[in-house]
Amino acid sequence: PESSSLGICSYTLLPQPQGFPELKNDTFLRAAWGEETDYTPVWCMRQAGRYLPEFRETRAFHSPFPPSWHGLNRSHYPGVTGWEPRCFLPCQALGMEVTMVPGKGPSFPEPLREERDLERLRDPATVASELGYVFQAITLTRQQLAGRVPLIGFAGAPWTLMTYMVEGGGSSTMSQAKRWLYQRPQASHQLLRILTDALVPYLVGQVAAGAQIIFAKDGHFALEELAQAGYEVVGLDWTVAPEKARERVGKTVTLQGNLDPCALYASEEEIGKLMLNDFGPQRYIANLGHGLYPDMDPEHVGAFVDAVHKHSRLLRQN
Repeated sequence: PESSSLGICSYTLLPQPQGFPELKNDTFLRAAWGEETDYTPVWCMRQAGRYLPEFRETRAFHSPFPPSWHGLNRSHYPGVTGWEPRCFLPCQALGMEVTMVPGKGPSFPEPLREERDLERLRDPATVASELGYVFQAITLTRQQLAGRVPLIGFAGAPWTLMTYMVEGGGSSTMSQAKRWLYQRPQASHQLLRILTDALVPYLVGQVAAGAQIIFAKDGHFALEELAQAGYEVVGLDWTVAPEKARERVGKTVTLQGNLDPCALYASEEEIGKLMLNDFGPQRYIANLGHGLYPDMDPEHVGAFVDAVHKHSRLLRQN
């Protein structure tokens, strides 16, 4: 999740459901599995594509949440996959109200303030069924992709969701959520367990519906542990030196990252000179160290992708 201050994202590849179009471009998955590739695959995270002009034009006329969210049969909207606050859909399924406030982002009008507020939350066992429309959207998207690229699943981690549910929105300090950890440790564990119990079947449901890779967020302090936990890919933010990370994780996992997103404010010519050398030509997926920012030029994003493909081919030739 983009709100997190932690520096590592991790992935694991799970068995895939059948009945989808044959995947024609599997470079991303082969890199994740540690197989040799002709070039370095690249992708950029940006929830709902907020840097895209097309998305901003759509947002000018449509709310990211359907109207009357709690009373609406959300299965009417399976084709809508780009809602900005999809990270918080499990919170809604648990009974929390979430709104999008212009200039502020996701907001929880009635955050959790006391331990007794946990009683407001629904049974986490019901979350997967509540979010069936998400699985329908994933299946539709996978079919519409027609095998052109893999489909990446997504879920906010328990700690990120807890911070929003307690803070009432985004926070640079997360002080209210951290106060819970110190002053209400048992309630904090209970809330994190509720969120975990909600997220596990949610992610499993995404894979069953057609998602081919899972995204989560962890801590850079645990690189060695992550490398031994069964993940195929560990993603780094720009505060982690690639060569140091490779020393710590060994050669059995693929690394992803880690260009500072602000580097995309540079000219297209300068963007073409960035990154890659420190990671090496194999067992690597190029990405930014964080999500794209809403005011970034799509042409510069394209220049980044083109530069990765071009330079990685030259590295392999040499």
